[in-house]
Amino acid sequence: MKKLPLLLTGLLVLLLLATAYLGLVDGLGLVRQARTPLRVVATATELLYGVTAVGALVALASRHASGRYFLIVWAALLSVTAALAPPVWGGSSVAVGIESGVAAALLVGLLVWGWGRAVHKGG
Repeated sequence: MKKLPLLLTGLLVLLLLATAYLGLVDGLGLVRQARTPLRVVATATELLYGVTAVGALVALASRHASGRYFLIVWAALLSVTAALAPPVWGGSSVAVGIESGVAAALLVGLLVWGWGRAVHKGG
């Protein structure tokens, strides 16, 4: 494996591991505090990105074709959670939530896209 695919794979795996842990642990911790419909949705998306991160790690480790789909769903859920968290949990404006969601989508999307191109085209 060349340097770029190796670097991007390492970054992706680290981010998947971190979000698997945080999504599951924080999501489960927030279940009791989710007393409004938006907090329920925010908690559900956090739990789901944790689950899909685990699925993506398993699929990527086994080189299963479903890894790509897990990554797409994971990136979408992570972005939605990033958009919901500031206004729902932090009391920030909706504009801040939108900025957060867009920033997350750009960063995660760029990493997944770059990883896919580098790994499948040989870097």
